[in-house]
Amino acid sequence: MKISYQWLQSYFIKKLPAPEALAERLALGFAEVESVEKNGNDVVFDIKVLPDRACYALSHRGVAKEVSALTGLQTREEEALSFPISRGVRKIAVRMEEPTLCPRYTARVVDNVSVGPSPKWLRERLEAIGERSINNIVDATNFTMFDIGQPLHAFDADKVRGGIVVRKARDCDTLVTLDGKTLSLGKDALVIADDEGLLALAGVKGGKRAEVTAETKAIILEAASFDATLVRRTSQLYGVRTESSRRFENNLTPLFAGEGSAACAALIQKLCQSARVGSPADIFPKKKKPKTIRVSRDFLCTSLGMDVNDKTILAALKALCLAVKKKGKTLAVTPPPERRDLTLPEDIVEEVGRVIGYSQIPENKLPLLSIEPTPNKQTQIEDAVRDLLTAEGFSEVLTSSFAAQGEVAIEKPLAADKAFCRPDLWTNFHAALLKNFSNAPLLETETVRQFEIGRVFTAKGEGRALIIGSLPAKQIVLEVLVKLEQVLGRKLSGKFCGGENIYECFI
Repeated sequence: MKISYQWLQSYFIKKLPAPEALAERLALGFAEVESVEKNGNDVVFDIKVLPDRACYALSHRGVAKEVSALTGLQTREEEALSFPISRGVRKIAVRMEEPTLCPRYTARVVDNVSVGPSPKWLRERLEAIGERSINNIVDATNFTMFDIGQPLHAFDADKVRGGIVVRKARDCDTLVTLDGKTLSLGKDALVIADDEGLLALAGVKGGKRAEVTAETKAIILEAASFDATLVRRTSQLYGVRTESSRRFENNLTPLFAGEGSAACAALIQKLCQSARVGSPADIFPKKKKPKTIRVSRDFLCTSLGMDVNDKTILAALKALCLAVKKKGKTLAVTPPPERRDLTLPEDIVEEVGRVIGYSQIPENKLPLLSIEPTPNKQTQIEDAVRDLLTAEGFSEVLTSSFAAQGEVAIEKPLAADKAFCRPDLWTNFHAALLKNFSNAPLLETETVRQFEIGRVFTAKGEGRALIIGSLPAKQIVLEVLVKLEQVLGRKLSGKFCGGENIYECFI
């Protein structure tokens, strides 16, 4: 995720730490910063946001909140979005056929827009993070996505026939995407359509038919929430990965959709003074109540390995915008809607720890074991066998546990030659020995010596077996068996396979 230092600074009144110092603090408490590069008058961070935090942090606002929590700098108070809802602007009709796959869908019409180049500040913001400026309307949707994390899409309203429907694709449905690719969609794909056909592949890519162009006079602004698993599967299936799909597949909160629609509409009106913004159609059937996580102070301190006072704990949680109610020694923590990564008491422990700073956790020696561990005799035997055989010039191999024949069948085999669990080591081991011997000249050797210790499966049960092989000198196997019996202190009861070159036994 590319983050602009200047864009990030716009969230704060006071000056941010120097880019290198800020990158170090982020790396220690939030996410790995893969690079810090100068870009004109700006500096760009490449932050590796991992999936557990991608639900809220793939945006400048998300990173700004992390910066605030980790540095103590206060963010600016978010300005209330105010723009007039114009009378006479039609309200788009939306029909929802898949509420499980689309928890929320909003669409509003913006009339009287003038499509043209974006102002310098907007172009610079997008170009700083490697995005190409297209036009003021598309740039507004992209800016909003990179700013607060909610993907949006703008359709040319005059190219949409009738209302909008969110549905599954039908037989023979095809979509020509904005970049000119033709996709033949299966029935599992979720699409945005109108009365004539498809407009977009939901959460992934917009279609060419309702593309915003220089001639566009009115748009339909879409902001929605789509099932994360569906978007990930769709993106992989059709080989289309976008910044939108990347965010949707990380389980965004549906509340972002309403906020994103308002933020983008306000920006469009700022860019096009003549624009007339209509009221949104908003389908949001199931609003989830915020989840409260209960964690005791004793559990938190024990998990961190240090004593943390109540004041420090509450300050850390407040810095992360987590609502907290204290009752005795128990904290009831309610994360904001976008923090869908917080579900367990251990998550709260981690949040407190990283804000305090992991470097503040003292080093403590682990307590001694109260009981003497019991050695595993089987492991000791196998280690002794390995030590002897490798000292004698043998190499250990690992072959497949599956075979074409056997006594224990696989219920769902991967292939015909892997339909059974191996009843012995011989079959796969022998093939490996022959192949290695054929390559002996490449290894600059005349003799190949190898062994394997592995599990075998018979009708009587499972067992651990040893197999030793050498080509072409069979005498080597005979000599090493004598030494093995001396090390183990017992007679081996196995058998030779394929002459006296290969010997297998249970151990």
